[in-house]
Parts: sequence; C-alpha cells; structure tokens
Amino acid sequence: MAIRNAAERKSLATKYGTDAPYGTLFTADPGTSGAATNELTGGSPAFARKALSWSAPVTTGSTEVITATATFDIPAGTSVAYAGVAATGTLTTADVKDSVTAVYNSQPTQGTFTVTFTYTQS
Repeated sequence: MAIRNAAERKSLATKYGTDAPYGTLFTADPGTSGAATNELTGGSPAFARKALSWSAPVTTGSTEVITATATFDIPAGTSVAYAGVAATGTLTTADVKDSVTAVYNSQPTQGTFTVTFTYTQS
C-alpha cells in the first residue's frame, strides 16, 4: 500500500536510515534469519562494516528516497555478491539488497569497493 501523506513517507524513510546505520558486504546470500552469514572478513586493512550517513529524503513523484555511500576494504581473493545494512556494528542485519549492482570480482591483491545504498518509501 502506498502512503499518500508526504510527511509520513519522509518520516518512515528517515526512520529506516536511523535503524540501519551500518553498511556491510557478503560473499554469498546472507539468508533471512537475522543472524547474517557469509559476511566478509580479513584483509589488511581489515574489512569492517562502515557507518552510513544517509541523505535527507528526496521526493520523487509519490516516493521518498534516501541514499548513503560507503567504501569498503576488500581482502585479496574475495568476491562480493551481496550488500546490506546493519542495525548495529556487530552482527544483526536490518536489510539486505538482493545483490549489488556491480559485483566486485576476486582480485589478486587487496582492493576497495564503493556501494551506494538506496531506500525508497512509497
């Protein structure tokens, strides 16, 4: 059901950003249990969840969109298949994208990968 009240859409989009303050990456589908599996580890500098700074809601037609961008350190030999947002700096996921738009394929050396997270409230 679409929400007709623009102020309510903005409020919900803002709350999503507040509830999902960290971005993270996965080598395979993390599942839906709430205890994410397949999260990246290792590397030097080590892979870590990144704090997200969500934008203010932007109105696009009858939707509100917020975005946040993060750059992650990717260990050598690691491929990234999924990205998600986390509720804490530890290990409970709030939401997972189906897959990242541009998959980071395994490289022989350490690298970085930048992901733009988007949430749309209609």
